[in-house]
Amino acid sequence: MFAAERRNKIINMLLEQGYVLVTDLSKAFNVSEETIRRDLDKMEKENLLTRTHGGAFIEEGITSDIPVGIRERAYLQGKDWIGEKVVGLINSGDTLMLDSSTTSLHIAKKIKNKKNLTVITNSFKAQMELSSAEGIKIISTGGILRQHSLSYVGHAATRELSNYFADTAIISCSGIHLDKGISDSNEYEAEMRKIMLKNAEYKILAVDTTKLNKLGFMFIADFPAINKVVVDKKLPADWVQLFERLNIEFDDREMPSAGLETTV
Repeated sequence: MFAAERRNKIINMLLEQGYVLVTDLSKAFNVSEETIRRDLDKMEKENLLTRTHGGAFIEEGITSDIPVGIRERAYLQGKDWIGEKVVGLINSGDTLMLDSSTTSLHIAKKIKNKKNLTVITNSFKAQMELSSAEGIKIISTGGILRQHSLSYVGHAATRELSNYFADTAIISCSGIHLDKGISDSNEYEAEMRKIMLKNAEYKILAVDTTKLNKLGFMFIADFPAINKVVVDKKLPADWVQLFERLNIEFDDREMPSAGLETTV
């Protein structure tokens, strides 16, 4: 396993557990503890984690707003598979709203070869990804650029976004909860997603299954606001029952065994 791939897996473990121990990582990856310490030291210099004696941790809690540099390196296969499935729902001539999530960035990469699309987004990285796509018109919301997420937010961004309507809105979130619905760790991002859901005819929630049973700081919407949920893995029975009861479409097909390789 290459060092970059090992560090991406460490990020996944941090997002799932909140902390990691050097001894556990050494055994899991079959490398020396010194190698793991070098990995963690390098990742701390990149502001991906905080080192402690014997391990490392990442900020947790409902207000935890994970930096984009961490999120875009986590669960790459799952997000790529979600992108593959979502792109099949997009038709030539559609107007889309894309949020600033790293899942939407994977979707942006998948739609680059589509023709005659209009994409409205507050994601700086999605705009850059689509800037070379000849068949796609990009509309930026503008506003205040959050360095933490490389997204545009604030009054100017919400005002501009409110002026547009779309065929389809594609959003992600920090967490989805059976009782409390869809939520986000940042109030500014949540407000942008609320507007996207309000101003689109068809609404897609694209989330990897690590978001299940998680609760963010700011409420976005209840599940009836969504038309379709696209996830990377099979949903647990209680989630299937919820979506069926609410008549919400969902795509929880597993990635084919020949699957997509993680890009590092």
